Amino acid sequence: MRERRGQVGHETDNPYYEGRKYPEPTVCERCGLLYRDGRWQHPGSSPPKDAHRALCPACRRELDRYPGGILHLSGSYLSEKKEEIINLVRNQEEEANKQRPLQRILWIKEGKGEVEIATTTPHLAMRLGRAVHSAHKGDLEIQTLRDEYMVRLFWRRDLKGG
Repeated sequence: MRERRGQVGHETDNPYYEGRKYPEPTVCERCGLLYRDGRWQHPGSSPPKDAHRALCPACRRELDRYPGGILHLSGSYLSEKKEEIINLVRNQEEEANKQRPLQRILWIKEGKGEVEIATTTPHLAMRLGRAVHSAHKGDLEIQTLRDEYMVRLFWRRDLKGG
């Protein structure tokens, strides 16, 4: 990922960045977010009746099933602490979403001894992976995909002797 802070009219690898502003106000017809003051935000109250309608970038990602980040969790420790780890992940998503409503979990897919968590942005995937690593230790590997707005994180912890 490239550093973009403070740049206006920048190019990005994010396929959901349109490089344009929506007419204000615009309401997402799927999740109800409101585009106002140049950004998508929680509406706070009922959106204006005359608001334009569109899909926000997070909803478009969700409909396309095109994540910006994927966190893979595995190991025998996960089997013991899965509920606690999933609660941590959900709490982190909730906190991130308060300030940045386009940062969401797209899906949590549980398999045998592993969990896959897909997010709308690489930033949220990084936040989730680092939170799990900080709280539960283990090994965390981060792979950013070159020339693509995507990150994959792999967290693993095994129980001693197991």
